[in-house]
Amino acid sequence: MPRHIRSVLFAFAIGAALVVGLNSCSTQAPAKIITQNPPKKAAHSPKSEPLKAAGPGKEATMPAAVPVEAPPKAQEPPAASQEPPAKEPANDSVRVAAAPPADRNKVSKPKRYAGYPTEIAYVKDTDKIALTFDAGASAAPTPAILAALKEADLQVTFFLTGKWCEKNPELVKRIINEGHEIGNHSYSHPDFRKINDSAIIEQLKKVEDIVVNLTGQSTKPLFRPPYGGRDKRVLSVVGEQGYTSIYWSLDSLDAFKKGITSTEIQQRILKRVQGGDIVLMHCGSDPTAKQLPELINKLKERGFTMVKVSELVAKE
Repeated sequence: MPRHIRSVLFAFAIGAALVVGLNSCSTQAPAKIITQNPPKKAAHSPKSEPLKAAGPGKEATMPAAVPVEAPPKAQEPPAASQEPPAKEPANDSVRVAAAPPADRNKVSKPKRYAGYPTEIAYVKDTDKIALTFDAGASAAPTPAILAALKEADLQVTFFLTGKWCEKNPELVKRIINEGHEIGNHSYSHPDFRKINDSAIIEQLKKVEDIVVNLTGQSTKPLFRPPYGGRDKRVLSVVGEQGYTSIYWSLDSLDAFKKGITSTEIQQRILKRVQGGDIVLMHCGSDPTAKQLPELINKLKERGFTMVKVSELVAKE
């Protein structure tokens, strides 16, 4: 057979085979794609459907979209304009209000400073107390202090400086005439720890001479160190001159606390006072003078007997 005829027959055979194959495909049922059901998801997620094969001559298509519900929104924090949760008060006002009222008349019993062995700061086992007044600065409130003491029929102890006595001789005489006693508080109020022995002796002698000349009364044996400044040397020199250092167990702070009021002075004393105390106040304190009558009355109500230092330390 000629070569070109063979080529034609071969091409014809191939075409026939293709036609037969296409007819065979068109007469068979469409193939199914077997898929596995997907695992179940949360209720808010839609089920996925498998892809479906299209019929002959058709392309496979996605199933229609199923509407999906939006998940609930997470709770948002309150806006800045909203009020924050109520807080407890910064102070303890609620608890204080609920607590039983404090006993305002209750007296604390702090330990007392014993002082140096050769001086007196307080006396044990007594209901007596000594009110003492130091003078060195202003004398303006002193008449009111003396008036309050006279009204209450009290005699107390004044520690005077020499310069104060020179400026206020009539007050010095009045102090003695109304039954009070005077102790030596130095001539010019120096810190005795910072001066030598001779200077200490001179300070003491000048005051003694002034007071004796004005009143006929000696300042011995009562001495109060200026600023409360003393040590073993100072006390030794003072003792050789016939004096005993009289310190204090309760300071009113009327001279050193700036702006202290009459109420604060009185509350401080009443809160701390106990039998045997030597209370320090000052002749130049106007708040002390104003509150003194009321303080005296309240101390009497508590059963205290107010006396001079010499009576407080006297042996019964």
